[in-house]
Amino acid sequence: MRGVSVSDGLNVTQTNKQGMYSLQGHAKERFIFITTPSGYKTNNAYYKRIVKGTSEYDFPIYPYGGGIKKDGTHKFIHISDTEIGEIQGHDDWTGNLRDYAANEGVAFVIQTGDICYPNGLKSHIQLMNTANMVNTQMFYCLGNHDLVKGNYGEEVFETYYGPVWYSFDVGNVHYIVTPMPYGDHQPSFKKEDVYNWLKNDLKYVPKNKSIIIFNHSVPNDMANAYETFKLGINDTDSIDLVSHHLKAWFYGHWHVNHIQKSKVNDVYTVCTATPIRGGIDHASSAFRVLTVYPNGHFTSELRYSYFDKSLRIASIDNMQSPTLSLGNVPISVNAYSTISPIVSMKYSCLCDGKMILSGKPLTQLTDFNWYGQMNVPSILNHSLLTVTVEAHFKNGEIAKTERSFIYTMNKQNNIQVGEWTNLLGNTQHIGIVKDSLSLPLRLAWLKNVGSNIYMSSPLVYHHSVIVASIDDNESGKASVTSFNVASGAQNWKCPVQASIRNSIAITSDLVFAQDVHGMLYAIRVSDGTIAWKKDLEIGLTPPLDDGLIATDGIVYAGTGHSLCAFKADNGELIWRNNDWVRGEGCTATLSLENNVLVGHANWKSLYGNDAKTGKMLWSQREGGLLYRSAAAAMSGDILYLISNRSFFVIESKTGRILVQKELGYNVDVTSTPLVTDKEIIFGTAEKGVVALDRQTLNEKWNFKTKPALIYSSPYVRNPALTVETSPVLAGNVVYIGASDGIIYALNKTNGALLWKYETGAPVFATVAVSGNALFAADFSGNVYCFATLP
Repeated sequence: MRGVSVSDGLNVTQTNKQGMYSLQGHAKERFIFITTPSGYKTNNAYYKRIVKGTSEYDFPIYPYGGGIKKDGTHKFIHISDTEIGEIQGHDDWTGNLRDYAANEGVAFVIQTGDICYPNGLKSHIQLMNTANMVNTQMFYCLGNHDLVKGNYGEEVFETYYGPVWYSFDVGNVHYIVTPMPYGDHQPSFKKEDVYNWLKNDLKYVPKNKSIIIFNHSVPNDMANAYETFKLGINDTDSIDLVSHHLKAWFYGHWHVNHIQKSKVNDVYTVCTATPIRGGIDHASSAFRVLTVYPNGHFTSELRYSYFDKSLRIASIDNMQSPTLSLGNVPISVNAYSTISPIVSMKYSCLCDGKMILSGKPLTQLTDFNWYGQMNVPSILNHSLLTVTVEAHFKNGEIAKTERSFIYTMNKQNNIQVGEWTNLLGNTQHIGIVKDSLSLPLRLAWLKNVGSNIYMSSPLVYHHSVIVASIDDNESGKASVTSFNVASGAQNWKCPVQASIRNSIAITSDLVFAQDVHGMLYAIRVSDGTIAWKKDLEIGLTPPLDDGLIATDGIVYAGTGHSLCAFKADNGELIWRNNDWVRGEGCTATLSLENNVLVGHANWKSLYGNDAKTGKMLWSQREGGLLYRSAAAAMSGDILYLISNRSFFVIESKTGRILVQKELGYNVDVTSTPLVTDKEIIFGTAEKGVVALDRQTLNEKWNFKTKPALIYSSPYVRNPALTVETSPVLAGNVVYIGASDGIIYALNKTNGALLWKYETGAPVFATVAVSGNALFAADFSGNVYCFATLP
């Protein structure tokens, strides 16, 4: 084959019309490798180790469609940080990924590093390689934990995976794989080695071809390189990657799902967390599917691991359903399968065994949710109806489910609410309300915001419920949305630039939200218009996952050196924190009581700042407090929180640990403890909801949820009974949502189940209880209003 690039790791040449080539070699040579041409694959043989005395190296290549369309459009899968230790126990997620790739005609799979350590390096290649991936190709990057003990850091990686820098072509894109320049052990290469090869590789890339680069991280060792994408070895010798039509830089390392466009050009940086378990910032277990077009532009879709034709009617449970104003019944269905998209969904309805509606289509609203409205004849008032839903998947599979309910026309939603303006209703995050709900609760209404909802708890203010959503694919769907509390009618929807992954807050008739790019929004509660916004200037990595608070005309937002206090009405800066830096993937929300503002930096410390001046009062990282996921509950001069594997009681003015109770299990979740008169109640990473006796701190009860639908707690994988949300107490009942997709009402004294509602999608957002209503949100984008049955 003519025109195939061949390299010795420094020099690059191309084959002639007979497929012949010649390379002069160099002092550090170890491999001969080719740039696999588009439409071909090599069955893991795109490289040959150089053997002393051997001067000829041949490369067999095989014609391969790989789902590549005539115009060059194709798909690839990005995974990272799989960090396995052995082959056993990984059939589920690898099977998911392999089946999806086969079903969807994926051109290749790229793993961008941290395979991890010697055992992982030996095992991973057996699980996923071009030969066993069923008509797709497999490529690997070198991560920092792949630089292991040996004669040199990358020696073990090279043994199983070959060269640590190389390239390949698919469609009209030239893909370049580069190594992490540092790690657990010293590599033998220097950045000059990679740089000099890259210059030679790019000489043979046509001017009309786009390039995409894979690395384990972004080049943050070079000032502003992730903005300008000018990579160099000195002030005068650099490569302008943008001039070579760079479209994206894909990476891992941070264990987050994050896409960001450069502020100075059209290049994207794309990070994908692990498909196996929760990410460091509690990113969902998923792999990323990219569709790449002829001009090098792309779209993204996250595919969530471990789903096997999951199907649930979210609008019907406990033999009841809401009724719309004209008597119609909303049909909201949460459904998902990892290995194949749903292409259509329809529903039918029976009454007394007779079909009254058949094959009615539903409309897809989000990656999890489908919706329609069922017109029920008035003559069927008070009749028992059964709704059957049928989902058709692209791979030809079909799933069915059904739910029954008593149809009641013209239900009156007498919703009376107060205000719920911060996480758990206040800046102290004390989730105890004076209101008492009577069980069982009835679903008054549900609405979908059009994108996923993560850890942003609903707020209630001036007869509106307000929620924020995420968009980990950067497709313009993230928003803040307001609904009427009585009817669920949408008041307004305010688009934002990027995902809002955590707590929002209200003061001075403004709702405040901060997105993962570090943009702070002040949105008018009255009409959803933006009053002002501020760039908190957080940089590219890590994304801003923390939650903010607002009270008494002041909003406290950001983290680390971007932690600021602003006047709510006009955005005037009151102070900026200069005393501590941000952490990696922190999901905690700020807390405030008695002029002490408690902030967090994951893998660093818990901090106390003076709320009036911003000056740091103390820092504390002992006993596992450096793992910052959950917000603190503050009462007087005491704060309560969970971290790592312990429960803590801390003096808020000094940071002194008063009590540490080692629990013996993982509580790396975003659950703020509920401190009652006799109990301390919180969610856990793997064993559901736990209550400690407040006096003895011994375990009082443990309510075990079902296994999580999506895994989010860092390094936790299936099966795990994960609860990321915070409990709320109304009367003697604890309300809490779980990652199994169920909203629970539990007896606070003994943990007995009193009521539940199954949504079919994970619940990562803490519920809000106000007046006679409970508001919840699930990952599908559904917002639920529950009230007491008449």
